[in-house]
Amino acid sequence: METDTSLPVKPAEARSAADEATAPEADSPYEIRLLDPADVRFRRGAGGLLEMDHAGERHEEVLLYRTFPLSRQEHYISVRNGKGEEIGIVERLADLEPDSAEEARKELRLRYLVPRVIRIDKIKQFPSMWVWELETTLGPIKLSMRNLHEHIQQVGEKRLLLSDMDGNRCEIADMDALDPGSRKQLLRVV
Repeated sequence: METDTSLPVKPAEARSAADEATAPEADSPYEIRLLDPADVRFRRGAGGLLEMDHAGERHEEVLLYRTFPLSRQEHYISVRNGKGEEIGIVERLADLEPDSAEEARKELRLRYLVPRVIRIDKIKQFPSMWVWELETTLGPIKLSMRNLHEHIQQVGEKRLLLSDMDGNRCEIADMDALDPGSRKQLLRVV
């Protein structure tokens, strides 16, 4: 789990005069604007789109993006309008009102849908590629990889992200939680 939850970013009201002298202009695309979690409310609109009320202003369509999608999935969430322009950053989902945090989590699960591997059926090596046949939470998939080091990324001690040449992705959330046969196949190649 994540332990360090802070990055060197300050809300606008906490910046010193020295910070302001070296900071980008207020409307600069390089300015990081942290949203006060007490002023942020997410909810679904009539059409199912995510909406946000922030400091008395309604944004009828917002898009959420993880700025650190692998390491800090619930921290530093970029909130953008329907045109893709950033409104600001929510530093921690846990600081939001519970219903708003849950709506944000639902939206992020949809955007970052990655099937989880339940079982490894086969890992085959051919002269020019590897083929993995997997059972996932979304059904069976087959991944084709030219080499393993470009397509397998270890995140933490037990989590692996797998991708193939076509951009398909899945994850092994916990290598130790796999069945013995799957673990045996995996340990032969990683």
